[in-house]
Amino acid sequence: MGILVAGGLAPALVSLAGGGRGGYGVMAAVVAALLLVTLLVPALGARRVPARPGAEPLGLRAALRTARGNRAFFALLGAFVLQAAAVAIMLAAAPYAATYWLGGYGLTSVLFVCLVAPSAVAVPLWGRAAARWGRLRCLTAATGLFVLASAALWPAAHRAHGQAGQAGLVLALCALLGVAYAALQVLPLSLLPDTVHADAARTGRLQSGAFTGLWTAGETAGLAAGPGLFSLALAAAGFASSTTDHPVAQTGAARAGVLLGFSLVPAALMLLSLPALRAYGRRRAASAPPAVNSPIGAES
Repeated sequence: MGILVAGGLAPALVSLAGGGRGGYGVMAAVVAALLLVTLLVPALGARRVPARPGAEPLGLRAALRTARGNRAFFALLGAFVLQAAAVAIMLAAAPYAATYWLGGYGLTSVLFVCLVAPSAVAVPLWGRAAARWGRLRCLTAATGLFVLASAALWPAAHRAHGQAGQAGLVLALCALLGVAYAALQVLPLSLLPDTVHADAARTGRLQSGAFTGLWTAGETAGLAAGPGLFSLALAAAGFASSTTDHPVAQTGAARAGVLLGFSLVPAALMLLSLPALRAYGRRRAASAPPAVNSPIGAES
């Protein structure tokens, strides 16, 4: 929901504030205020929750050394980081694709809404599917769907380029990506507790904090790497900087670099995550973790 609101609201705020540096400044200030409020609520609320460490808590280094033996966890984490980077690159490329391929920067908010809004509807549907066919199977299927839909954006954007009102296929593919994105957000997190409890059975220590900390760090790295890699790709393709109000003409190579970041590069990263998911399945089966109650199905 946060991505939906920010992704849809931010471009609109920039436009309402007059665009350019001033518009982005207003957008940044509004988003910063929203972040402050949303971060203060759990921080202040958690002060009332009683907490105490378990017996003989491990230090950070000792916990990480022990965690290294959890091969299923690191396979799942590797897949999740690749998928986070793929989504981050696509979201970073969306404003550029709207400007240079789909007719204008104003379509950016629509792209974000199409990418993220379907996830609100798709999450419970993926939950039912996971309960019936297994979480790992559904996650693999969602990854494959993301690969196919993002790769299809390449010819769809070429078809829409320079033709007013022809972006419908691109938007439909983005909605399909949003359906897959819902599973990519929910299902890996539902598999994470299995790896934590399997490690507890192996070591005799429940290290939820160490594993969730590594997970969050990996997710942050993937989300941060995406836009950085996209900016490097734009520079390598010869992209010329400009404002959203007055976009300059770009070379064919620069426009191709934009579209690659919006379609084929995310597809390739998602494709690379599939072997890691398969490795997770093999390693999980080898370690035979105990069943863990999950709101979206105990079977994986």
